[in-house]
Amino acid sequence: MTPEPPPSTPSGIPERPRTEARFPFHTKIRLEVALGQSVSGFTADVSMSGAFMESDMPTDELRVGDKGVVFLEMKEGESTYEVSFPCTVARINPRGVGLDFESEEA
Repeated sequence: MTPEPPPSTPSGIPERPRTEARFPFHTKIRLEVALGQSVSGFTADVSMSGAFMESDMPTDELRVGDKGVVFLEMKEGESTYEVSFPCTVARINPRGVGLDFESEEA
């Protein structure tokens, strides 16, 4: 029996298997990529290395492999603040955008 190839993105690039568990987490998120394009929405899940952003905004101009910065809204008590991470667009589907956070070592 021939093993099934990994799922691929619309661009034909195979998706990488997840190496870390993702956990449900709902907060505001904004992705900014080159040329000032910005997409915002809410996280559906996160891990130490990425997140999935659900969004109703158009993602037509995003491409798998695009580099950008993701901004997450965090709350502590009555205070709200943003944290940001460099990231790469890992996948795009009708629900939203999968993001890989980039480490300082990369």
